[in-house]
Amino acid sequence: MISLSTLAVALLGAVEAVQAASVGCGKAATSSGTKSMTVNGKNRQYILQLPSNYNANKAHRVVIGFHWRDGSMNDVANGGFYGLRSLAGDSTIFVAPNGLNAGWANNGGEDITFTDQIVALLKNDLCVDEGQFFATGWSYGGSMSHSVACSRPSEAPPFCHPPKNKLRSLT
Repeated sequence: MISLSTLAVALLGAVEAVQAASVGCGKAATSSGTKSMTVNGKNRQYILQLPSNYNANKAHRVVIGFHWRDGSMNDVANGGFYGLRSLAGDSTIFVAPNGLNAGWANNGGEDITFTDQIVALLKNDLCVDEGQFFATGWSYGGSMSHSVACSRPSEAPPFCHPPKNKLRSLT
């Protein structure tokens, strides 16, 4: 027999899980590939990689991988998002934004705005878990991932770096 407290904890967990799902849940998915958007009058690109078994009714975690100085979105995507794609086991949406002039100078906050627009688009168009957004990068890309986290400390989702063992354990 289930105790009342066990049932309450289970229901609370279910409510929290439902609350974490974005408004994009249930919508027909866009395809993986190179995408473009205009940010502050500039054309910006990013690579979107959906799991091959993407389910529009299941909230997915998101990893945004920022490239290094003189790198590109292609380097991050072709490199498996710093090895995280293979660890995620087809359970995660991956995004590789492309920095202006092969970097992340963030002049006037334009790279933070670019990231904000990507996050808003993902939440609106895909089924994502709003509590599981992760940013990572190497060198200049690592600095950009920290900049994103520091620029949005009080907003959900809180950006953080994905520990490799957590990705493996959640697959």
